[in-house]
Amino acid sequence: MLGPVGLSRPEESVYLLLLRRGSASPDDLAAASSLEPGRVRRIVKGLRRKGFVHQTPPPDERVVPVAPDMVVDHLIRRRHDELEAVRTAAHRLAEEARGREGNRRAGELIEIVTGGEAVGQAFDRLQRGARRELRVLVTPPYAAPKDVNESQLDRLLARGVVCRAVYGTVALDDPAIAAGVAACVRAGEQARLAHRVPIKLALADESLALLPLSWSDAAHRTALLVHPCGLLDALSALFETVWSHAVPLSLGPDDRIRPAATLSDEDRYLLSLLVSGLTDDAVAARLGVSRRTVVRRVTHLMERADARSRLQLGWQAHERGWL
Repeated sequence: MLGPVGLSRPEESVYLLLLRRGSASPDDLAAASSLEPGRVRRIVKGLRRKGFVHQTPPPDERVVPVAPDMVVDHLIRRRHDELEAVRTAAHRLAEEARGREGNRRAGELIEIVTGGEAVGQAFDRLQRGARRELRVLVTPPYAAPKDVNESQLDRLLARGVVCRAVYGTVALDDPAIAAGVAACVRAGEQARLAHRVPIKLALADESLALLPLSWSDAAHRTALLVHPCGLLDALSALFETVWSHAVPLSLGPDDRIRPAATLSDEDRYLLSLLVSGLTDDAVAARLGVSRRTVVRRVTHLMERADARSRLQLGWQAHERGWL
């Protein structure tokens, strides 16, 4: 019962005996506990050092127990202070380590992980290390029905980690994979669908990335674990590019995963007119609205597509299947 606060079993036994008796001499404790007097004195000395008892001076030497709520509260506060000191030291060491990252050798920045079990452990390490965000690109070959399963996802979300995933369209062709994606979206994952996912990838914050070394069926037996460096920055940018071009996924009324509703028929018609080369005035005339309304709707579409120009909007509309 009192082991977590630092008492051994003999110490706990003597302390509980004292609580029942109120107080006792060392000799009385030895007789009542069937322990050698010398050992009882050593136990009492340990209890006194840990704050569980105090002793009256000779000749009427007695061992008096301290109220358990008082001593345990004190120990908990002290342990909390010690752990906070450890946390502070850990943060300081982490900052020092990050300051030395620029001097790390290539072998320290990129690890080659070999063996299916080792790759699985690396992925688990990456997930546990995520503090703010976990980002994944998911495409065949699959290591499991889904690379981040529901129980792992629940633990991540419970820690306040944002989970974003992009799936290739082939994922929805497999009923088992589609069901796994639906379950994760239901749990709180932000998911999107891309026509083509260029690579399997997992990113924990800006601190660690994991990707297969090859695209063969044995891809899960060898992977690269990338620490902060230029390659990690490039992989992060790759994810964000794929994410920005992908279509959000949502759950339909039948609880199945599907691309979220994208464009209304009016917006799709407006885009088709623009792509055909009509001016804003001509589009306005076709739609029976003002030129200002056309400009406003085109601006809104550019924001949705994350496009910086109308040319890019046309390309994004094609990539997202809006036309």
